Amino acid sequence: MKRSTAGISVLLFLFSLNIHAQSWSSILSSTQAINWSDSGVGGIPARTTNCASLTSSATLAQINAALASCPAGETVSLAAGTYNITGTIQVPSNVTLRGAGANQTILNATGTGGRYVVALGSGGPSYNPVNITGGATNGSTSITLSSTSGITTSSYLVIAETNNPSFVTSNGSEGTCTWCDGWTSTGSLARGQIVQVTSVSGNTVTIAPGLYGAYTQSPNAVPFSMSASHAGVEALQVYANNTGYAANFGLSSCAYCWVKGVEGNYADGDQLEDYWGYRDEIRDSYFSNAYLHQPGSYDSDVDLAYKTSATLVENNIVERTHVAIMIEWGAAGNVIGYNYTEGEYDSNSTDFVIGGISFHGAAPQFNLLEGNVITQIYADSVWGSSSQTTAFRNWTVGTNHICDPVSGRVTVTCSGAVYGFQAARAMDMSYLTTLNNYVGNVVGSAQMQSLITYGTHIMRQVVSVEYPAARSYDADAYGWSFGYGEASDEGTGTGCDGVSGPCHLAGTSATDLIHGNYNNMGGTIAWAPGITQTLPSSFYLTSRPAWWGSMPFPATGPDVTGGSGPGGHSYGNPARACFLNVMHGTDGGAGGPYTFNASTCYGNGIASGSSANLTGTAVQQ
Repeated sequence: MKRSTAGISVLLFLFSLNIHAQSWSSILSSTQAINWSDSGVGGIPARTTNCASLTSSATLAQINAALASCPAGETVSLAAGTYNITGTIQVPSNVTLRGAGANQTILNATGTGGRYVVALGSGGPSYNPVNITGGATNGSTSITLSSTSGITTSSYLVIAETNNPSFVTSNGSEGTCTWCDGWTSTGSLARGQIVQVTSVSGNTVTIAPGLYGAYTQSPNAVPFSMSASHAGVEALQVYANNTGYAANFGLSSCAYCWVKGVEGNYADGDQLEDYWGYRDEIRDSYFSNAYLHQPGSYDSDVDLAYKTSATLVENNIVERTHVAIMIEWGAAGNVIGYNYTEGEYDSNSTDFVIGGISFHGAAPQFNLLEGNVITQIYADSVWGSSSQTTAFRNWTVGTNHICDPVSGRVTVTCSGAVYGFQAARAMDMSYLTTLNNYVGNVVGSAQMQSLITYGTHIMRQVVSVEYPAARSYDADAYGWSFGYGEASDEGTGTGCDGVSGPCHLAGTSATDLIHGNYNNMGGTIAWAPGITQTLPSSFYLTSRPAWWGSMPFPATGPDVTGGSGPGGHSYGNPARACFLNVMHGTDGGAGGPYTFNASTCYGNGIASGSSANLTGTAVQQ
């Protein structure tokens, strides 16, 4: 894609906003949902012209020089082989870095001073706000500012407001998230989103997308320019060596940027970070294992943060990390679609269920989770609130197979491994998450049903629990849990560390829509009254995607039959089928990381066969 097409992309984006009907409109409230159909790049360009073709003898300096001099719309090609990377590869705007396949082109990362092994963009916006004086209403595409000095068409704005005390806070059960807004020392501007300016007339600017909700608490706009746009990395592997990188892949202040068909083979810190991003895309990739499996600076995950907006994380495999996919620090309007996660663990508590998709740190909003097969969905209370999450047609397994080793890089073995039974909850929603939608999900698994405690006692299975009822940490397994605090909270605590007030709260699910979910504990489908029981196939896709193959679409939901998942209501998804059928991955990752090449899995629909034929999987019914 040439640099000159940026304006055309904006116009096409605006046009698409008008023509897409909202498939959720008969089910969800317009105050708790947005148009998710325009997430991601909007079509990753092929870029078939190579400006440079390098072999494994190329140095880091030579790779960066080739990228820096590459004409817009072209590709730097890395041939098969192992490349010694002692710092950071920087991919500039309008250029693709492409390997020969994730199992063929290996970046052996040994640098000690670089934040990322592969970086797309850098830095973030400085806090130089202008007041929003009009138009800050739900869905508005036109806002009035106190000044438009320096704001131009195709530039960007970070929309933010003072935390609304009715549903937004940066105070959590472990204290105040002072860094959650990226600017203040109090986290007082946690909620917001990033928009692109499409025109400027006087003090009025039009923006895309429209505002995700009304901003009523002294809203402001922070003008900035992305450090990079339309940059991509494809078909290569980062082989980490625990030398100090923050992440294998980093997108910072990058718009319309992508990571496709890559592998993270262990990670020093996170597998991938996307900060201050807009309409980025992470897809068709494999992120496996890490050196750190404990709380701290990193969670060994795919991390969307700092108001990253309208980004698509689709069709990825994430195994044996700490958390798999994390959404935090104001990330808004993103789509996490059709990913497969398994085997996550905490090295300090190896019977503890962790992983899947986590909301952690104030104040992510309006994010869509669709079609994923994951360990759990967890909106925690640690660093503040989250809101307006929609979970649609996911299969949340509720436990994970925790295999050795719990640290270091040696062969993974699952001999004698156990399924996590501490904090075993498929859907765990703390007292600081509100205004959410849970529609058409499949909750639980055969493994969750058969959990045992300390090798002897069969755990009691509980369909749902809401504070103020008592909750057990390791004697009960829950399909749903609402209103508690941290994972260890059993409802008996009297205060939070560093924060006055409750660590749990009764009645939090009253703000949520819970509709059409199949609970494997009891084998029932619960429908909310007065709402249609006919569910659309997707809340963001207009039809079966081209990469899907022959697997039934939709593959999970109360209206799906004949699958291998609980009650026959799930076939899994193509990422799971790739991992189990093509890569021959195992529950818990024994022998991994596995050989991965996206074209083998998805190029000819190889991974899309019915998961009813899978054997030896953690999540079979």
